[in-house]
Amino acid sequence: MEGASGGGLEEQLARALRKVERERAARREAESLLEQKSLELYHSNQRLRQQAAELEAAVVERTQELQEALRRAEAAARAKDNFLATVSHEVRTPLNGIIGLGDVLALSPLDAEQTQHLDLMMQSAHSLLALINDILDFSKIEAGRLDLEMRSFSPLAELRGIVETFRIQAAAKSLALVDRLDGLPASVVGDSLRLRQILSNLLSNAIKFTHSGQVVVEASAERVAEHWRITLEVTDTGIGFSPESSSRIFDPFSQEDSSISRKFGGTGLGLAICRQLARAMGGDIEAESSEVTVFRVTVTLADGGALPVRPGASTGQRVPLMAVLVVDDNAINRSVAVALLAKLGQKAIAVSSGPEAIERASAQRFDLILMDMQMPGMDGLAATREIRKLPLAHQPRIVALTANAYASDRERCIEAGMDGFLAKPYRLEQVRAELCSLCSRGPECAGGGTGTPCG
Repeated sequence: MEGASGGGLEEQLARALRKVERERAARREAESLLEQKSLELYHSNQRLRQQAAELEAAVVERTQELQEALRRAEAAARAKDNFLATVSHEVRTPLNGIIGLGDVLALSPLDAEQTQHLDLMMQSAHSLLALINDILDFSKIEAGRLDLEMRSFSPLAELRGIVETFRIQAAAKSLALVDRLDGLPASVVGDSLRLRQILSNLLSNAIKFTHSGQVVVEASAERVAEHWRITLEVTDTGIGFSPESSSRIFDPFSQEDSSISRKFGGTGLGLAICRQLARAMGGDIEAESSEVTVFRVTVTLADGGALPVRPGASTGQRVPLMAVLVVDDNAINRSVAVALLAKLGQKAIAVSSGPEAIERASAQRFDLILMDMQMPGMDGLAATREIRKLPLAHQPRIVALTANAYASDRERCIEAGMDGFLAKPYRLEQVRAELCSLCSRGPECAGGGTGTPCG
């Protein structure tokens, strides 16, 4: 019995030992698996850390690349703006000489052939000026820097003035130019220059593409609360355009086909600019072409109330003798300004620098100073600031003469203490208007009570 009992105990012990061994083996296997998984997790974490570091480095590198790309783009945009401003200045300066002296010649005795040659020269100069303006305007629109002025003006006077400037072109092609501009409000508030630009562009196109018949300009106005919705329609009997192209004629650089550009000239920017200007003024532009071609523009302008009558503003009025100083570093521009003033009965003094202007203004009383904005050394802005500091009994009216046609330039002129702004090339009537504006100053104008009054 004892043997049997001992054998059973050994068997139980053996089973217990095998169980313990299995448990040990299972524990070792579990520990090994846990160690393996921990190692795998460690390596995974290491890889994740490395990937995170690489990603962060890539993000930093890409951010730096994007910042550098942005810096280069901004530098390119500034370079483009500077280039366009330089081109504008360099081209407008000789154009000022051509157009200014053309105005002077037009007032001189000329025979029929000379008058015809002068007309052709002036048309070419104005075509070049329109081309420069289109390129600059489109550049500003692209950059989102389209500036609009807000001032009171008579829409009838502005629009009729534009129509009158195109009568010679229409007559040269034996076209009738008809205007129906009645029914417009006496005064509105907005950008008269841009409104004139739209009509000028449409009239230029209408006359260019019309070989016979007529061009008709119509304007109407509708009161909307405190604003006026003005509609302009330019109708012509010209070549028109196909229905297929009606959706793209307002796209930049778009014309009916390339042969039109070769035959008639132009950049294809004019209608695109008109659309942007109309939309900026709360309106739009549309066109249709069948037996006749019609371009219809709407703009929304604030009501301006009644405009005061400005003494001496009409064409052809005489102005009193005034003391005028012309300041310009360009000899041709000085000659142009002096010649235009001479045609208006004024004998001006001309100097070539800011310091000379200050010296003259200190020693002599002037009613009007025509001040070039951009001059080497001391520019017109600095010279104006110094003149405004002078203890003068009479401060002159100072008008900027500049080839830079940006609204920001106008703001800088006003901030410097200037009273007016003439963009080159300026015309005889613009100079006359500046002289006549002094008549409203009464005793402050030296010529106001001594010469022939304006009007």
